[in-house]
Amino acid sequence: MTQTFTVLTEENPNIDEVKLMLSMIGVNIPDSISNDFIIPNITSDSEGKKKFKGVWTLEVDDLIITIKLFKGKTSSVDYMLFKEDVDLTTGNAAEALVILESTKTSDNASRNTAVYQRITKFTTFDTMYPDFKGIKVMFWCNSIWKDKLTQTAMVGMRLMETLNINMYSLNKGNIINIKEKYEITAYECCDDIINSKNAIPEKKQNCSIRLDRLDNDVYISLKLDKGNDKSSGVISHDPNVGFLSAIINAIEKVTKKPNHNNYIIKNHNIKQQYFDKCPKSKLWYSISNINIAFEGCVIKKRPVLPSQYFTIESDMTEKLATILYDYVSPNETIFSNHSGCALTCIKGPNDIICSVGQKMPRPDIVFRNDERKEIEIIEGKLEKELGKGIKQLSNKHLEKFIGLLKKLYPDYTIKKGLCITIKSVDCIDKYKNLKFPVKFAIDNKGFFIHLSQDQ
Repeated sequence: MTQTFTVLTEENPNIDEVKLMLSMIGVNIPDSISNDFIIPNITSDSEGKKKFKGVWTLEVDDLIITIKLFKGKTSSVDYMLFKEDVDLTTGNAAEALVILESTKTSDNASRNTAVYQRITKFTTFDTMYPDFKGIKVMFWCNSIWKDKLTQTAMVGMRLMETLNINMYSLNKGNIINIKEKYEITAYECCDDIINSKNAIPEKKQNCSIRLDRLDNDVYISLKLDKGNDKSSGVISHDPNVGFLSAIINAIEKVTKKPNHNNYIIKNHNIKQQYFDKCPKSKLWYSISNINIAFEGCVIKKRPVLPSQYFTIESDMTEKLATILYDYVSPNETIFSNHSGCALTCIKGPNDIICSVGQKMPRPDIVFRNDERKEIEIIEGKLEKELGKGIKQLSNKHLEKFIGLLKKLYPDYTIKKGLCITIKSVDCIDKYKNLKFPVKFAIDNKGFFIHLSQDQ
């Protein structure tokens, strides 16, 4: 009997996440199945024009999985698995079988980003769907972990366990159960959480997070802004926001008394002007209706939860264009940074991996053609932003990134091109004289063209 499911993702569809979600409900995909089996649904009209509407299919024996892109209405997880017959037009995620957040960042690279920053995705989901019966999964994909966790990561993972979040990592093709590997245990009471966090030594010249409790009042001292430019005085410190939402939701769970506790946030560095505007921060959606106060400030109004968790991505976007071009190009992809998707490393010769700094200007895709000894840098843009795309392809903007490529591939010629989303591919000729050639184009109806290597 054929089993059918639908996977929604905000990412470039990846087989590892799909396999793990299905395994959580007892459906196993063979190890031999790779990303090559995830096929975009491309059709042709009577004139032979190719068309894509943002849907992929994965077929394995008696298993059929439809994959679609979605757009979150708030801070959302990366993947969701549904039965095929669930109505997804409502944007209701309550009937998901599995939800999954994925990252390549491990404890080795960044304790806060690898753990705390991710928890907000789950606490927001729990707030919107408190009666959720599905499975929650945190997945560290292709990440390397040491034999012993840092104290920071241990606290974060215990908070995840308390919030019923399953934890797995993938290393060299092997799935590792994080809970079993590091013997992660859930917290049992409020004081257990407080003592565990406070046991981490404070660092000099660092605003360490500290917790205290007096009866039903829980005091949490932590900085919530990044302290620079536009981020100063506003809630913008994502790892600390994740920690705060995790702590509050975990304490609410172990005390088993909703809205019984009061949370007082100290040394937060947030200005009153921020609270005057009812801002839609990730924090508010993850602690809706929970009693919280910020020392020295008055919360005038809190945003309400969105009525939908997601919408299906139906419009042709920059993301859909670059993901499809990534798939149809005959050249090897050695780097991708699709809009809103995870940032990859640069793949060098002999499987050398080169990391790219989070703040380093970078293109959307980089292809390698060994026969021609060419590296092709691609920038994806909507038609109205073509000028911006051409500017971003300039040597000055990508100077550091190109420097990394030249070190990895000193004998290769570097070329540049555009991947664009336009009103109609029938009008593509009007862009033939741009500073950088259009290599791929898709229009609002999903018709696309892949121009030849020599253009």
